Amino acid sequence: MVVWGALSFGAVYPWAYTPLTVGCALVGLAGLMLGRRHRPPIIALAAAFAVFAVAVVFQLIPLSRERLSQVSPATIAFLSRFSFAFIVADSAHPISIAPDKTLLGLLLLIALALFLLGNARLMSRFGAQPIVVGLICFGGALAVFGIVQEAVNLTEEHTILVYGFWKPQYFGSRPFGPFINRNHFAGWMVMTLPVALGYVCGTVEKMWRQSPSGAQNRLGLLASAFGGRLLLLTFACSMMLMSALMTRSRSGIATVGVVALLAGSMVVLKQATMRARLLSASLFIVIVGATAAWAGGQTIVGRAVQADSNNSSIGGRIPIWRDTLRIVRDFSPWGSGLDTYGTATMVYQTTTRELHFQEAHNDYLQLAAEGGYLLGVPMVIVLGIFVRDVRRRFREAPKEGMTYWLRVGAVIGLLSIAAQALVEFSLQMPGNAALFALVAAIALHQSPNLRDRSTSA
Repeated sequence: MVVWGALSFGAVYPWAYTPLTVGCALVGLAGLMLGRRHRPPIIALAAAFAVFAVAVVFQLIPLSRERLSQVSPATIAFLSRFSFAFIVADSAHPISIAPDKTLLGLLLLIALALFLLGNARLMSRFGAQPIVVGLICFGGALAVFGIVQEAVNLTEEHTILVYGFWKPQYFGSRPFGPFINRNHFAGWMVMTLPVALGYVCGTVEKMWRQSPSGAQNRLGLLASAFGGRLLLLTFACSMMLMSALMTRSRSGIATVGVVALLAGSMVVLKQATMRARLLSASLFIVIVGATAAWAGGQTIVGRAVQADSNNSSIGGRIPIWRDTLRIVRDFSPWGSGLDTYGTATMVYQTTTRELHFQEAHNDYLQLAAEGGYLLGVPMVIVLGIFVRDVRRRFREAPKEGMTYWLRVGAVIGLLSIAAQALVEFSLQMPGNAALFALVAAIALHQSPNLRDRSTSA
């Protein structure tokens, strides 16, 4: 499902997100049936997702005109300006200003919630390592594909064709890899890269523990099959890091910095001595700096600090956010309906008319506009329960080993994409949302080797 979501342009088209939705739901249900029973405890999180889904269903309940004007007068006002059919007809209408889009959002929500919960159960029985290894292999290959495609199309004037034949619909779009928007490719990588780095850290820790003492003996392991595997993993991580930087996405570059800061800090703090900490920090800085230089350091820095007035800069997003706040204010109790922001801006957009903004370029503001208090409260509950459960996973297991490092990598990936969501909408790509659910499942799952407290010493 994750591979399909990435290769099908982020699964933004009906022919792509329809099988993705069905597939994620089926995989999730299979995981719930085949996974480890009662591991991890997901009843509270599942109930919170159910409350969230019921709140979305409430936005889809048809109401009479009189009742709708009492419950959500903003819906009446909007549809009176937007829909001629609504004016001439006297039929009931739900709170959502675009019920078909809200229904699609509800189906995706249910499918991805099942995908998250089912994978958490499945990993708790079989472990997360097989899935993570596959994710690293695919991520490395995807990074190489994006780098090669970028190298073939070096000039700005040349239109990049995805897969050699797919032309972007909008003028000025510059794809990277299979994604039409390079910001979304960067978002995919900043979720995958920390998990891959966590696997590398777990592998190094295992190698250090199993190898004979002495620096010479440990370095000799690099010539073994175990060492070759480690070098391949490191190469894949370098390719993913380089591809994220080569997108020249401001939000991507910033979130890569978040990944480097958090991952480097975790590795450094795990060292026992000050000398080891300084050595680890120096090595990490050298690796990141060399990769950035190889990816084109001067171009990356220039892109990061470049100021312009288009919507790709923070200054260009401020008018969009101002219009979004008007939607939040008018629809604050119940929201305009999940996945209806692009419809709302047909009336509320006051900035340039040359472009129609279907996203707010800030997922938090957009969710506030679409959900109001009705969806905002369940959303906070879901987040709170998830954070609580992940903290419990950290406390109940040793702070070492592969499961620990994979969980650390997953949490860093979630925090990084949460940072990018302040200025981008990568998670609105269904393919990226499926990857987000998988990374969340890695953070949530329990190690298959974890014993029950009643049977432990």
